[in-house]
Amino acid sequence: MNLITRYLLKLKGPGAAVAGIIIKDSKILLTKRSKMITEKEKWCLPGGKINLGENSIEAIKREIKEEIGANVKNLKFLFYHDEIIKKDNLHTIVLIFKIEIKGDIKPNWEVSDIEWFDKNKLDKLNFAFTHKDIINKFLKLPQ
Repeated sequence: MNLITRYLLKLKGPGAAVAGIIIKDSKILLTKRSKMITEKEKWCLPGGKINLGENSIEAIKREIKEEIGANVKNLKFLFYHDEIIKKDNLHTIVLIFKIEIKGDIKPNWEVSDIEWFDKNKLDKLNFAFTHKDIINKFLKLPQ
């Protein structure tokens, strides 16, 4: 990466995103990223970038609907997570929500699979970005 690109990235600052933790019958919902996008074939929480002019609540509702086809029934803000991946010059502040959903689940083009996982099987998964850290932080919260 050249000097100008590094300088522009520093001027830009961190991005903003949302992610949803959806629990059902003690299992957590994860999506597998499609082959067409970054971090392909890796598991992650549903969510994504907050668009300009969009608040975080609107963003998480939109992302859940887009990625898994369900509507958000209830949500609660849990914490924020600094997602810093130096090798990719990535710094995103991710707002984490606990979510209840309604409606049928179906993946969109960004998602190749959707599964519910027992918490004890998460260590075996290949996660996108720092989503494993987000889930571990969530699991340490008082339930």
